[in-house]
Amino acid sequence: MGQPLFIPMEEGRELVIATDNSGGIGLKPDDMVHVSYKTVVESLFRVSLMDCLAVGATPFAVTISNFVGDEVWEELEQTVRNLGNSLGYSLDITGSTESNMEMSQSAISLSILGWVDSSEKRIGISPEICGVAIIGEPLVGKDVLAHPEKIAPLELFLTIAEQDWVYEILPVGSKGIQHSVKELEKRNGWTKRGLDIPFDEKASGGPSTSFMITYDQKYQQDLLRLTGKYTTFFNN
Repeated sequence: MGQPLFIPMEEGRELVIATDNSGGIGLKPDDMVHVSYKTVVESLFRVSLMDCLAVGATPFAVTISNFVGDEVWEELEQTVRNLGNSLGYSLDITGSTESNMEMSQSAISLSILGWVDSSEKRIGISPEICGVAIIGEPLVGKDVLAHPEKIAPLELFLTIAEQDWVYEILPVGSKGIQHSVKELEKRNGWTKRGLDIPFDEKASGGPSTSFMITYDQKYQQDLLRLTGKYTTFFNN
């Protein structure tokens, strides 16, 4: 995963593009992790949606780049459509399949497009005295399949995103918690605050199995009520 792309448009709106991809994960003989393509596209959708919602954007469309083959396209499209509908989003879906060349490993990419008002972007709005926590644990590869109880549910992410006492949300991806912490500090211009990272700081977060938040510390009990066992607090 990477940072979403912002493209200024008319009337103070910005187009947001969030993308994730996977390679060597699927049902081909040479894949390193063997799982269904439904599971693969669910993970890609999860990451891209979280990246989109985290900055305050509303998703409206999805593009899928499929390098597996024509036979899986319908499953990929229907899985994305069902996920969007279950979360209350009516998403237009387009994409392309590589059908001329057969690859020995699976590869799929997915992008979500959204709109955000420039004045409502959820970036660089965290005061230095805010609370910082991570919801879920960073997992990658086979650990994602082995420890589903440590993964922050997508529905929980949506609930947290709706709270007005939450300042910013940063999904933890393949670059790890350390990268997310540095991004948070850079966004907000923090210079004096140090955070003790509660997990392996360089470990990959894979398909955003966890996410960092900054929040108004007066609402810490509300946070615990919503997130319970998934919450780990950062120490200053």
